[in-house]
Order: sequence, then C-alpha cells, then structure tokens
Amino acid sequence: MRDVINGKVMKIKNALLVLEMIMERSPISRSELTRLVGLTQVSVINVTNALLAAGIVVEAGRASGETQGRRSVVLDVNKDAFYTFGFELSVGRLACGLMDAKGNTVRFVETAFFPEQGPHALVDKAEEIVEDFLKQRRISRDVVLGVGFAAPGPLDVQRGVMINPPNFPGWRDVPIREMLKERLGLSVCIDKETNLAALAESFYGAAASYKTSFFMSLFCLGVGGGLVSEKNIFHGFRDGAGEVGHMTVEPSGRMCSCGNYGCLEAMIAEDYLLEKARHLYKTGVELERPEDIDGLTLEEVFRRSREGDSVCGMVVKQMAAYISIAAGNIIDMFSPELIVLGGTVPEMSEQLLELVAERVHSRKYPFHCKDVKIRKSALGFQAYVKGAAVLAQRTFLQYALPDSFYGNGEA
Repeated sequence: MRDVINGKVMKIKNALLVLEMIMERSPISRSELTRLVGLTQVSVINVTNALLAAGIVVEAGRASGETQGRRSVVLDVNKDAFYTFGFELSVGRLACGLMDAKGNTVRFVETAFFPEQGPHALVDKAEEIVEDFLKQRRISRDVVLGVGFAAPGPLDVQRGVMINPPNFPGWRDVPIREMLKERLGLSVCIDKETNLAALAESFYGAAASYKTSFFMSLFCLGVGGGLVSEKNIFHGFRDGAGEVGHMTVEPSGRMCSCGNYGCLEAMIAEDYLLEKARHLYKTGVELERPEDIDGLTLEEVFRRSREGDSVCGMVVKQMAAYISIAAGNIIDMFSPELIVLGGTVPEMSEQLLELVAERVHSRKYPFHCKDVKIRKSALGFQAYVKGAAVLAQRTFLQYALPDSFYGNGEA
C-alpha cells in the first residue's frame, strides 16, 4: 500500500514539475523539457500527453531555429485551462484581479474599503466581486484553482491570521483565510502584500530575469519590503522578514508608529516631508515658494524639485538618502541582484529613483554595490493583486491536474 501511495505522490510531483516548466518556458519542446526537468523521455511524453488530452496544455506549432530534420512540436499552456483570483487589502482600498493560466490579468477592479467596516464586511465584498467576475467572464467555478489574499502585516501565514495590523485598529487575530474560504467556497492562501508584490515582479515584472530580488514598497503612509530568491519568498522567523520600513535610518529621528525612533517609514512619511518643506520655506529665503504653503502636496514637492526649487530639492535628496541607507543595509544582509521600488512614491518621481540609485552605486562596500540594479516596479499598483494570484496558482496548481494523475500507472 505504501508503494502505491508513494507512486501516486511521485506521479503528481512529476506532472507538476513538467507543467510548471511549460508555464515558465513556453513554448517549449518535449526534448527541452526532458533536459530541464531531469525526468526520462518516456515520463515526459506520458505527462505531456495526459496534459494535452485534458486540455491543460496545447501544441503551439514547431520550434524555430532547428536546421536539421523535422522541427519539434512545441507546447504551451492553454490560457483558459484554469484561473486564480488575487485580492489586495490596504487602507481605503480593496482590489481584485482574475488571472488566467498564462499569467494574464483578464479583469481588475478596485473599490473603496475602510478598516472601520470590519472583517465581515470585507468578506461580503469579496464574495460580491468573485460572483460578479465569474458571471461577467462566464467562467465556471470548477476551473478556479483558488484565491490569493495580500494582507497588511503582521501576519501568521501558516494559520492564515491577520495579527494586529497597525492601520486596521480592532483587527486583532482575524482568521481571514478561513473566513474567505468558508464564504467563497474556494481554496484560499494569504501572505503579506509586499511579499506578494515581490513575487509578482519575479514572475512577470522587473525581476523576471533575476534569481534574487528585493521589493521595496514606498507609500505615503507606509513602507514595506519582500525578498524573493529563486522565485520563493523568504519569510524569516514568524513571517517577520522584509520589514524595511522599520529599519532605523536616523537614530535621533522622529518616533514611528511602531514605537521605535528614526524608522524609514517615519522619516519619509508624507506628513513629515511636507512639514519639513513648509518649515524651510517659512524660515529660508526661497523667493519662488508656493502661494499656498499649507496646501503643499508631496507630488508638488517632487515637481518643484525636478524644476530646480532648492527647498524641495533638499527634501527629495534627504528622502533619497534615507531610502539608500535602507537599500544599502539590504545589500549588506541579502545581496540581491536587483532592488525594485514600488508604490505611489516612485510613481511620482523619476528623480528620486535616480538619486537612490546614484547613492547606492557610490557606496564603497560591498564592492558589487555598483552592479546591483535599482529599478521601478514594472507592474505598478497591480503588483500586489498579481502576486496574490500567482501565490494561489503556485499553491493550488495540483488541482489543475486531470484525474488520471491520481490513479495507478506510469508517469
């Protein structure tokens, strides 16, 4: 009996290995698959034939570049074979995306949602969105693998619990995974939103061609991060990895909401930067100051800095200095090939991105600092939702396999 069970497990494992490689490298020939996955040619043929028969994989023409003999048939994933949902929860916003088997976002929506509405209202809204998506796209629930949920930390990822997110007062020990699973009738997995943005960038974004990358999420009200290596999230002890927003960048700096002083999140917060700019305008000799200093916005600070305003230029340079300190610490600890800057802040200012890269690359040690790439997110505000859908796809991919893989036989 044990041999039968082990045989079924190995059969499923081999099928997932082949399917994941087709998804990653498509279009791809069977001979190339055999070389990459390390299985026998017979096993690869058996698995791909079963996937073809089930409609999960399709033939996509013949390989290009082969000059001798008949060109090999190449395989691709059927984009309609299965789907996953991705949700992202943030202050004031609930976003959802539906992703097909090839990683395309086929529908995206965002709606207003505030913490005071509570967890039960969130589940109600999620159910409403899922039902609407399935109806509008005419998709059967049978081809939905599951749901990924990007949540603000701190989290207990294994238990699927939101512990006590600081910007969600009253949301303590919320079993959000089980609540969503029960209401939606679908498998659900969760992770921290910045981890999932990092995952999305590693599959479909700026980090797709890199083995190790760090995603730094820069918003007006919060800063976070996520480390991905070989397309796997590094969680650390108690899922606490990646909290770059609470890295000390100014020991004598202002108090952070976490209780510590001089955290990156506190030192580049919108209210602090605007307060600093207003103070400099009022006490300095800047002649071209805004008419409405009290109505100054961060976007205007970035614009004025770009146009040569000395006060705003000073504020932006100080902001870049703090971000580059954090980036330098990340390089010292994890040595990623790439640091991706995402969130609303990088979207506002190319100058900020350039200043951060300049400071990081000018560091004397480690010597490879100059070779670490600093890039803006390629996925923008959809990175978090996309990452949640990717997590669901990876977590529940076995549900896409046909019944034949759960019976006896060789593969």
